[in-house]
Amino acid sequence: MLVAAVSLLLAIPGITLSQTAATAVISGLVTDPQGAVIPGAEVELLNLATNQRQVRMTNADGQYTFPRVSPGEYKITVTMQGFRQAVLPSVKIEVAKSYSFDFTLEVGEMVETVEVTAGAVVELQKTDATVGNVISSEPLLRLPTLTRQANELLTLQPGVMPTTGFLTGGAVTGARSDQSTFSLDGIDISDNVVGGGAALNTVIPVPVDSVEEFRVGVTNPNATFGRSAGAQVAFVSRRGSNEFHGAAYWYHQNDNLNANSWTNNRNRIPKPELKDNRFGFRFGGPFWRNKTFFHVNYEGRRFPSSVNVTRIVPSETLRRGILRFRDNAGNIVSYDLAASTLCGENNDQPCDPRGLGLSPSVAAFMSLYPQGNDPTLGDGLNTIGFRSTASVPIETNYVKFHLTHNFTDKWQFTGSYAYFRNLRPT
Repeated sequence: MLVAAVSLLLAIPGITLSQTAATAVISGLVTDPQGAVIPGAEVELLNLATNQRQVRMTNADGQYTFPRVSPGEYKITVTMQGFRQAVLPSVKIEVAKSYSFDFTLEVGEMVETVEVTAGAVVELQKTDATVGNVISSEPLLRLPTLTRQANELLTLQPGVMPTTGFLTGGAVTGARSDQSTFSLDGIDISDNVVGGGAALNTVIPVPVDSVEEFRVGVTNPNATFGRSAGAQVAFVSRRGSNEFHGAAYWYHQNDNLNANSWTNNRNRIPKPELKDNRFGFRFGGPFWRNKTFFHVNYEGRRFPSSVNVTRIVPSETLRRGILRFRDNAGNIVSYDLAASTLCGENNDQPCDPRGLGLSPSVAAFMSLYPQGNDPTLGDGLNTIGFRSTASVPIETNYVKFHLTHNFTDKWQFTGSYAYFRNLRPT
């Protein structure tokens, strides 16, 4: 199976736009000490990681809006002639959320600065009633995930009930699994093929090392979501900044540390081979400081796995053309067609008068079946059970590249490319 996904997003902020599934929106009101609105105040939004600067002027109602703000750490500065400068030095903006920061400017010289503490204002959602949490990069990397996929952590959300037997399965607020929607950088990556199989899957992987954060909307979805009855998950790719950051990793699982199953031991079947290797790296930084940033992630998997196989095969007597059955008394009766004399009009003629025996074609076909090794399966007469292990190696390669370029404080280009290749026997 070969899966490749390419997404290119061109972000053009405008005052009438709200956040997308990959961004947030910041708005607020600027007033004087008496509560009167201040039109024409300059509001600057500065990304502390990339030094990207956006500027808005408050309108006639004293309101400002920054639509489509990428997740990250920001500084907000409000300036107006005749008033002291107000600064919110650091505020964390998360994906698919709406934030409201109001400022009250004090009368004074512009050279004087009043530092504002966000406090509980950040957590007070006045414009968004969506229920659901944001999982940031730190818990993504620190919490254990068996498959190293970010969607394994959906069960940390309120209203999510995991499904037994599925690593990424579950129901969200009672809805079916195929009612969940996934997006990566605003592009739909929902797996509509297996969504009904109780697995909350995506059509391409979302390794924890390639995801900056994700938000899950479980109830009361806003216009960013509002498409499905189940979970609505917005993943955001890791992005570069003015500092270089990276990591390399390798995760190994070995059957030498595992026990064989009780069923395999009972049937004298060897322990299946299990040597699972997941490896990769991530690296990001600036191409051009304060202008162009990149982040790349590669993750591979080499898993020469095997699965238990249980089948019903012909018994040794049936391979020789001998049929066995029980008579009315329950006794086992064998019927050898080659030696039988129950043919003919009066049931007194040999069934194989020329002595040809079993057809070579039938004998060759029967020889293709493996020898049975489990008498507890089959009918006990003409069929027998066969248990073994079969090799089903898995080889995957995943590449994710993200690029951001700031043309001006109002124009930004954001592009991402994802490639996934999965080779396994079918």
